[in-house]
Formats: sequence, structure tokens, C-alpha cells
Amino acid sequence: MELLVIPSLLAICLKIAIFMRYHESLRSDNLNLGMLFLAIFFLNIAELLSINSAFSEQSSLLILQAYYCSFFFIIHSFINLSFEFAEFKWNIDRIKLALNLTLGGLILGTLLTPAIIAGVTPTEYSITREPGQLYWTFQIYGIGGMVFAVALLARGLKVASANINRQKCLVMLISTATPVVLAIGIILAMAAGLNINGAIFMSLSLTLMLALMVYAEEKTRLFRMLTFVPFTKERKLHKRLLNQVTDCIAINDDPALQKSIQLKQMMREFEGMVVEHVLDYYGGNQKKTAGALGVSEATVSRRARACARQHEKEEQLQEYQADSVRITQ
Repeated sequence: MELLVIPSLLAICLKIAIFMRYHESLRSDNLNLGMLFLAIFFLNIAELLSINSAFSEQSSLLILQAYYCSFFFIIHSFINLSFEFAEFKWNIDRIKLALNLTLGGLILGTLLTPAIIAGVTPTEYSITREPGQLYWTFQIYGIGGMVFAVALLARGLKVASANINRQKCLVMLISTATPVVLAIGIILAMAAGLNINGAIFMSLSLTLMLALMVYAEEKTRLFRMLTFVPFTKERKLHKRLLNQVTDCIAINDDPALQKSIQLKQMMREFEGMVVEHVLDYYGGNQKKTAGALGVSEATVSRRARACARQHEKEEQLQEYQADSVRITQ
């Protein structure tokens, strides 16, 4: 019993640390993210209390109801964040109204009727629910809401106009992979009749998801995070810049043995990489790129053409090398 408390206590401590470090992102920068944080925090508290079987049946029922209501708010906040980052606009007011009414109905049904949770059953390590006649609505809302939100994020990766929103869609997809798969597995297991309590499995996975999402709320931190994700533009740019810096510092003690760095050429390449990245960020808009970099549009255009020629030469060289390998074989 005592060992089961450790993951929940650790998750609560991590959430407190997240709030202390990034409270601005939670309180003012993004209200939906703050709501998600609170919902996960209260779910964690209810989870911790559910491990103690010394409560009365009525108190245990209240704890279980609080857990389920927190879960509903997590799904609701997750969907709202997906709407925001995916830039979904089609009938958005009507869809959000329907979601708000659904959320209110589920919470009232959970707290005031036995339709969703009919009672409480103690297990050897925790408490679990006795499903009511409408318990399937919880399952549909959980699985359907997560699938819908993931679909929105996948759509946002392709169609979101703001580059930063596309980046946040990617971070949300990565960060929610583990808890989403875990939650769907738990719901399906419950639907199959297995008497399990999924609470103890969710604490740390949700905390990890939350930490990644909160960390990525600020642009600089977001870019830094994406440099660790394979195949992203941010990782490619980071590697190219790192190679440039390595060439600068990897010099020989004896200048006579040092290969010339070609400083002017290196600076042109560095400038070209920066222009190319900012130009891509603004979707090819040279005027915005020039304003962001403090240079003329002519300079941006010249650097962009130089980068295009360089990429063309690199592709031709790769094709030539590939042809040479085939001929040799």
C-alpha cells in the first residue's frame, strides 16, 4: 500500500515544482493550459486519496466522483488547447457550446445521479467504480475526446498558418502520446470487464505530458525542445549551426598545421542559414523576414537565392556520389 503512494506523491511534488518554475505560463499566458494543469493536479489528489481504503463508503464515493470530474475537465481542456493551436475555426462557437453542455451534463450526472458511477468497490490496493447504466458515456467521452483532439493536432501540423502553432501541435502530439495510449488501454480494459483502477498508472505520465507542454509555451524553450526531435527543421538548423561553431573552436595550437577556416565564407553561410530559417518561419514573406532581421528585402532575396543555389549543388553532388556508387557496384 505504501509503495503505491510513492508515484502519486512524486507526481504532486513535480507539479508543484512546475508551477513554481513556470507559473507565468500557467496563470496569464494560456488560460486553457492553466485549466489543464489544475484538472491534472486535482485528479492527482483524488488518485492519492483513493489509495487509502480507510474512508467510509460515502467518502470513497466522493473521492471517486472528484477523480472522474477531473478527468472530464482534462479532456475538455485538452480539446480546447487543440482548437487553439490547430487554428480550427469552422463552427467553433457551436462546437464549443456543445462541448460545454456535454461537460456540464457529465459532471452533473456523475455528482447527482448513480447513472455513471453507481457505487464504490474496494480492491486490495485502492477503490474502483461500480459502473452505472450510462457509464458508457464516460468511455465514449474519454476515447472520442482524445481521438478528436489528436486529429485536430495532426490537422494543425499541416494547415496552421502560424509556425509557432504548428510547432506546438507537434509538441502536444509528442507529449500526449504516452498518457493517451495508456488512458485508451485502461478504458478498453474496463469496458472488457476487468476490475482495475487506472489511477495509479496515470500520475507520472500526465505529469510528464504537462511538463513538456508548459515548458514549450515560451518560444525559446519551444525551439530548444524541438532541437531534440528527429527530422524537425529546428534540429537540422541546430546541427548546422553547431557544425559552424565547432569549426571555429576546433583550431590547432600550431597555426602552420591549421586548415584555413575561411572566415568570410563561413559568415556568409551562417547568415544564409539564419535568413533561410526566418524566411521559412514567415512562410516565404520577404518583407516580414527583412523587418525581423533588420535588413533590406534585397538582402533577404540575395541570401535566399544563394541558399537555393547551394542546396542545388549539394543535391547534384549527392546524386553524383550515388551514381558513382552504383557504377562501382
